[in-house]
Amino acid sequence: MSWDVFIMKADAKSVSDLPNDYKPHALGDAAQLRVELSSFFGNAIDWSDPAWGTLNGQAFSYEFNFSESGIVDSFTLHVRGGGDAVSPIVAMCKHFDWKAVDASEGEFIDLEDPSTDGWDGFQEFRDRAIGQADDADGKSSS
Repeated sequence: MSWDVFIMKADAKSVSDLPNDYKPHALGDAAQLRVELSSFFGNAIDWSDPAWGTLNGQAFSYEFNFSESGIVDSFTLHVRGGGDAVSPIVAMCKHFDWKAVDASEGEFIDLEDPSTDGWDGFQEFRDRAIGQADDADGKSSS
């Protein structure tokens, strides 16, 4: 289970401003994108599977999911764990002039005043789901 964030280039201020047939501007060649992301994150991304780069933060992890080759016009960031996972996403998007769509909120993350509502909501949902699974197995979620 992950909190998903879609990364793209867009001129729109809101997701609702994007036309239904919108095709994001290219982010770049997949191989070059891996190099640039690795450089930005201090070479901490494991690209052993070129389509699924993994970065383990102190309390969270990111999985960067995009094609192994060719031009990439967007990618999905699968976020797991806890802590402040939003600030590095904001920093990355500002650095590369990208937009981040919080899949749980259906809107761009405001890079100037980022909300953690989507991330916080995901963690609450996950914790409830895990607690219910523990309860169903006869284990205590406490």
